[in-house]
Amino acid sequence: MAPFAQALQVSFQSKSDDDTFHYRCELDPGWVIGAVPQGGYSLGVIVETCIQYQSGSSHPDPIHVSAHFLRATHPGPGQVQVKLLKSGKTFTNILAELVQQGTTRVTAHLLFGDLSPSRPSQEQRILLPPSPYARRLPLYSHPSTVSRDAIVPPWAKKMHVRMAADAVLLSHNDPNHASRTTSESVGGGGTLWGAWYELSHTDDKLTTSSIPFFCDSFVNLPNLLPKSEPGSARGKRSWCPTIAMTVEFKARIPSSDDHSTRTVGLYSEARFMNDPEGRHNARVEVWTAPSQIGHGDIAEGWRDDQYCIAVADQVALVLPAELNIRQGTKDSQARL
Repeated sequence: MAPFAQALQVSFQSKSDDDTFHYRCELDPGWVIGAVPQGGYSLGVIVETCIQYQSGSSHPDPIHVSAHFLRATHPGPGQVQVKLLKSGKTFTNILAELVQQGTTRVTAHLLFGDLSPSRPSQEQRILLPPSPYARRLPLYSHPSTVSRDAIVPPWAKKMHVRMAADAVLLSHNDPNHASRTTSESVGGGGTLWGAWYELSHTDDKLTTSSIPFFCDSFVNLPNLLPKSEPGSARGKRSWCPTIAMTVEFKARIPSSDDHSTRTVGLYSEARFMNDPEGRHNARVEVWTAPSQIGHGDIAEGWRDDQYCIAVADQVALVLPAELNIRQGTKDSQARL
């Protein structure tokens, strides 16, 4: 199993007459859920390709990605095809497709720009601490004070990752929690989840193209519902494939020693589940981390130093786990 940074690597192949650039990729069998490469990992390969495509330009940073997962990917070789749609003063629009065995598996529209901090002379249009309107780190514990979970979700067992789920957030999903809704409630409902999550391979580190993987590393709504709920998937062999996903990159990966190079904070909330196929939503925030899980010291004001790297929204289904195995091993005719 390759370190994650290596599993994301691509190499330029050729340029066609219609100005489409072709890059070779290899989806690693170690970064799969069941038999299918994790959706965020597959999208990360596309992001890595487009970062290479944009290298040396005035718009080196992904700002927003919107992807649709048309068919299941599978471990093995593939090709990412990149085509420029528009290049302006502030943004560059790119269309990219991940192709395996001649079939488009994932298609994505990417917006690139420049995430460099504003110069002091420029007008600041930001919402950060100490503003009372600023979003704060939504996890309750410092990563140094928690231990990694002894039992990890099935989708994380094959990967070189470790996590420490936030017990306070998980308690919000209890049947008797005060957040349960009634006929008199206004809004509310759904489930919460959060964790400190890190790459365990010592050669790994956070990269921009790894962010979609973290955006897709959470416990889905059906697996957080108690068994008493009709939509619960607890205790069942199920698979929650992503069918659409957007990622907004809020800031660059931190480069200072004040943040971990392999750990992020994850927070997710889900509100809705509908037919067909248990279609449900998730909103995920990816935050910086002050240290690795179970390591480091708590510095005064550490929460003020954490910031959100990315926010993602996705739509997923609830399907039998057996379908995952079939999809991950079938040829190019496999489809969701």
